[in-house]
Amino acid sequence: MSNSIGKDTAQKVVAIREQWHTKNHPFFLDFAVGKFGLGPVAAMMAQHYQHVRRVLPVQGIAYFRAAEGEARRFILENLAEEEGLVAGPGDGREPHDHMEMIFRFCAFAGLSEARVKATRQLTTWRARSYFYMATVRDEPFGVVVAMQSTQEGQQPALNGERMLPAFKRHHGLEMDHPAIEFFAEHYVADADHSGRQIDLVASSSNPRPRRSARSKWRRRRSGRAGTASPRSIAAPCSAKPIRCRPVSRRETAAGAA
Repeated sequence: MSNSIGKDTAQKVVAIREQWHTKNHPFFLDFAVGKFGLGPVAAMMAQHYQHVRRVLPVQGIAYFRAAEGEARRFILENLAEEEGLVAGPGDGREPHDHMEMIFRFCAFAGLSEARVKATRQLTTWRARSYFYMATVRDEPFGVVVAMQSTQEGQQPALNGERMLPAFKRHHGLEMDHPAIEFFAEHYVADADHSGRQIDLVASSSNPRPRRSARSKWRRRRSGRAGTASPRSIAAPCSAKPIRCRPVSRRETAAGAA
């Protein structure tokens, strides 16, 4: 169940996504007006393949960290769609292995499957992959789905406004052409995915209860010397009587010397 903080967080995530939307990147703007052909797009998709093959396995960690119910169901469904085990949302759709769709487009554009698999991942793409994996591993689940929504949530507009119109206008490829099925599939499927991810952001962003200073002290100490509180440690000490014996003149003189 979402709350005002969760809804506000979800709106901010969408605003960030729109502010830095890749549909406005010069690469996609130039492709949309026909400044270059399919070759550079195939090279980009080879990088995307290298990215996906690295980040897809960490969905298992996302599933482990997700709450029971809708969050885990979404992770499983998304993973099953990527592997071509189930069809995406919508009537009359069929399951497709998303990696195979990448190979199919690249082959149409002149880049073989072997060359796609042998492509060296560029530094910036590798940084993106490692950032993705580190976020899934280290951050709260609400942050994980927020990150995922900023990426998958760009696909509908990117493909609907830039890629698919350019394929038709400059290359004669209709939306149902097998070579560009990857772009058509993500135009449709990721609208559903990103919407569900934003809902999970809203429901996962809950205010944390404030902890007292004593509980913080207990938490810090528990990692070093057990769970005893300051009061429980001080109690046995204060119960012991303090006995002082008289100091002799000889000891006093020795101390003064």
